[in-house]
Amino acid sequence: MPVKVNYRFAILCALVPYLVLAMPLAADALLLEKPIVCEQGVDCFIQNYVDAEPGPGYADDYCGSLSYDKHKGVDFRVPFTMMQEGVEVEAAAPGIVRGVRDGMEDVSIRQGGVESIKNRECGNGVVISHADGVETQYCHMRKGSIRVKAGEKVATGQPLGLVGLSGDTEFPHLHFEVRVHGKTVSPFTGKDMESGCSAQEGKTLWSEKALKSMPYTPTGALDAGFSIEQPDINTVFVGGKKKVVFFSPVAASAFLGRLLGRAEGR
Repeated sequence: MPVKVNYRFAILCALVPYLVLAMPLAADALLLEKPIVCEQGVDCFIQNYVDAEPGPGYADDYCGSLSYDKHKGVDFRVPFTMMQEGVEVEAAAPGIVRGVRDGMEDVSIRQGGVESIKNRECGNGVVISHADGVETQYCHMRKGSIRVKAGEKVATGQPLGLVGLSGDTEFPHLHFEVRVHGKTVSPFTGKDMESGCSAQEGKTLWSEKALKSMPYTPTGALDAGFSIEQPDINTVFVGGKKKVVFFSPVAASAFLGRLLGRAEGR
């Protein structure tokens, strides 16, 4: 007796392995690596996290003060001297470059003014598309340093360029932003922006190695020194004139410093 074969079913079964391989990864399967080559707490600091506080006001993922209202990314701050030497920005995960911008000057917004960067607040930067609607964005990069182009495939850890001072910023840093289907999320919790500040909730998008390399530091000193001249607060921390001495030969001297974070009531 001849055997009847359901060819549609047979073809579908044969294609299953290939269909599985072609399926996009789920967003929670994507693990991000640290997007900047520096050592947290030694030569770079996380100045700001994604704003987790609903509505007006702000809070970081740990319910601290390292953020500001409506802030959408993680800011990795580096000293101006390190920016001049070159701090690499790397792709946090494999993907395809969706867009780039280069050519903007490395200058503090206090000097250039808001109008000079209108509709270009990110400065020089890169946007990468990943699996299942995930995007990462890298902002404020150094002029002339972008090493990738739109449409290019990139691997995790591939150099994208250098940290700079372009766009809407007052200090050298990398603004790293993560979006899932167009919504900004915190890479530390995987939660939407302004959805609550408990780091114990949600699921991190970082790899275990990346997360361990970024311990939370609620406050600390960024830059400090004594000066025998009146410093220009608009430029002193971005390469402006700053004659620093440890013992002033004159009666009048100034102490200047900048701190990371704040304590309530201080």
